[in-house]
Amino acid sequence: MDTQEDIKKILEIAINAPSGSNSQPWKFKVEGKKINVIALPEKDHPILNYRNRGTWIAHGALIENIIIVASSFGYSAKVRIFPDSKQPNLTAIIELIIGLSESDSLFSVIPLRMTNRKPYENKLLTDVQKKEFLSSVSQFKEVNIKFTEDKKKCRSTGEALSINEIVTFENKKLHKLFFEEIVWSSADESTRKSGLYLKTMELKPPQQAALKLLRNWQIMKFFNHLKFARMIAKDNAKIYASGAGTGIIIANDRDEDFLLAGRAMERLWLKATQMKLSFHLITGTMFFWQGTQNNVKIIFCVVVLILIYIAF
Repeated sequence: MDTQEDIKKILEIAINAPSGSNSQPWKFKVEGKKINVIALPEKDHPILNYRNRGTWIAHGALIENIIIVASSFGYSAKVRIFPDSKQPNLTAIIELIIGLSESDSLFSVIPLRMTNRKPYENKLLTDVQKKEFLSSVSQFKEVNIKFTEDKKKCRSTGEALSINEIVTFENKKLHKLFFEEIVWSSADESTRKSGLYLKTMELKPPQQAALKLLRNWQIMKFFNHLKFARMIAKDNAKIYASGAGTGIIIANDRDEDFLLAGRAMERLWLKATQMKLSFHLITGTMFFWQGTQNNVKIIFCVVVLILIYIAF
């Protein structure tokens, strides 16, 4: 068995993990059967990456992928989180141990996982489906998963989350950051390898043309006088409230808990993909909120909310 070749293949598959604007804020150093996962938080969103928490969530998803993929190659993975206090960007050391006989069933759907920005059907999950979906993360005792199908709660949550669009489009600096992250052509997408590719935004041709026009801040300001950002938020709130339900992942106020939240998030996403359900997450509003708290101690443990939209 060629462990080095296996590790190369494992990482090639495992990097299909979600990260803010597809920033992929990581690199690896392999030592024998050990994979050192190293954070590159400077690649992540400069405003929303509050205390590098966006990076830690992305790394949690990456680590979960590595564990899942390694199982398909016959390895179990021993993970040590933040193993060296003198190297804060050394997120984890993952040691691969030969001899695992059973592959994780989620391995096959890793390449299929994707964000869904299409409209959702207002069709509820069955009790069996809901149990299967939520039980997929039962091993993560340190994070709290909540899910609601109540339409009133989904609507109020959607309205709260849509504030993200208002803040982004009515603030000059955030407007600039948002449009800098958009990848406008397939040629740029193939070379840049990061950012928000225009074609994945599910916009119709007239909407794409309008978006390109709104790159100009002066034009954006003019339309904001007509409450344009608020109209976008209102429409998005309806989309956020659609589907089978809305969920949250709640973590404590420690870096390692955000890694766990990322692991749970990825597993839920992969499970939804395996069940042929759609999934979409939103973190911007909650990172905005955390940033405004500065260093005020949070009494409650609700420090990250990852929204899940599920539909057939």
